[in-house]
Amino acid sequence: MLRVFSATVLLLTTGCVPGSAPDGDPDGTGDPTQQPTGNPTGPTGTGPGTGTNGQPPTWYQDIAPLVADRCGACHVTGGIGPFSIETYDEALTWGFAMDDAITSGRMPPVHISEDDCAMPAPIKDDVRLSDDEKAMFSAWVAADMPEGDPDNAAPAPLRVAGDLQDVDSELQLQEAFEIDGDRDIYQCFRVPLQLEQDVWLTGLQVIPDNEAVVHHVLVWNDPEDQSADQAGADGSYECTGFPDIFPTELVGAWTPGANPAIMPRNTGVPLKAGGSLVLNIHYHPTGTTRELDRSSIQLQWSTEQPKYEATFWLADLPFGAISQSGNFEIPAGAKAHKESHRLWLPGFLFPDEMAIFTVGPHMHYLGTEMKVTLDQGDKGEQCLVHSPNYRFDYQQGYFYDADVDDLPIFRRSDRIEVECTYDNSPSNPFLPLHMEARGTTEPTDVGWGEETGDEMCMAILGFVLKP
Repeated sequence: MLRVFSATVLLLTTGCVPGSAPDGDPDGTGDPTQQPTGNPTGPTGTGPGTGTNGQPPTWYQDIAPLVADRCGACHVTGGIGPFSIETYDEALTWGFAMDDAITSGRMPPVHISEDDCAMPAPIKDDVRLSDDEKAMFSAWVAADMPEGDPDNAAPAPLRVAGDLQDVDSELQLQEAFEIDGDRDIYQCFRVPLQLEQDVWLTGLQVIPDNEAVVHHVLVWNDPEDQSADQAGADGSYECTGFPDIFPTELVGAWTPGANPAIMPRNTGVPLKAGGSLVLNIHYHPTGTTRELDRSSIQLQWSTEQPKYEATFWLADLPFGAISQSGNFEIPAGAKAHKESHRLWLPGFLFPDEMAIFTVGPHMHYLGTEMKVTLDQGDKGEQCLVHSPNYRFDYQQGYFYDADVDDLPIFRRSDRIEVECTYDNSPSNPFLPLHMEARGTTEPTDVGWGEETGDEMCMAILGFVLKP
């Protein structure tokens, strides 16, 4: 089994913007006077703006299944979305604001563009709406949002993006952990796997218990249960953002709005009987309240060894990447500062060829854009992902919807190129949060680092190790 030693990472996820309202509605109240901006065909007809059987769209017959499928991971009771739209009455309240956010492309928040990036494959769980679906939603709003027949409702989607199906085990922190003070806390938690035989991990989802203080969660494999010697009576110990057990590898993580990490078909990550997982949790205290957290983790596995092994690696400066500028520094006041690096992988850890199954951008508050490219030398370049509207509060990762044989191949002679753009000026709406995290009252020069007030230019890569 390949053991990968890696550092702080907010892993590939899909989900929603936590605690945010649609742009143009900063107070989250909605604007009932706002007119829809879509392209409905009108209340009757057979065009893309019509519903069932060419009739005007209705909530129960046309809109509710669409909303559940594309918005149901966040905008539900207890979800991270700022409001619920599970019922017809809730949808009436938010209909105009939803229509504006949908037709403008702000929602659902998928921050990638294929305009100048021909990605290798479509992405899994792509919640973006087609032009026809946008037109149907606008037509529903334009028709005064008819309810339809609740007794003849269309079936809800079988699977909502954001749910891990067929969970084999759910494990919880041994005890609730107390978070207090005003400084960030890194705490590691030993979670015994309780396996009677070796298995292959095929899916993982972290379930944060208290999202008010859980900043992110890293999940490390601990096949030899080394964490047992470090954990206290509550199963935890102080740590940093780096793993402190070896051999280890990163097997999953959580960030706000995260969907499960699901490995490609016929692949898996080996988990050893008698081993443990280590949940490395970064807590960000509220500064005013004392909080408790007892997060958990859901696992999906196979007892049969798959054809391929999956693993993760980080394309960033401490992990084999070399800066193209020679000095990672974002000057104070810079509006569109670029940093880039190229990744070489250590040959003693990796085979000659691997397939890339997922890639996700990670920067902090100053990051605005990232483009990741595979330079295949004589075969040319392949754009892996382009995120022109990156947001720190919504760090989505992208899993390719393709079989292993159809994934892009990374040869040892190839290079991964990562280009990041930053805004360290007052034009960046996230600058106040950056300065608060950094403890300053005005922009300063910023270098690479793990703290939220530092910056990164990290592409999180998932590899399939081919025989």
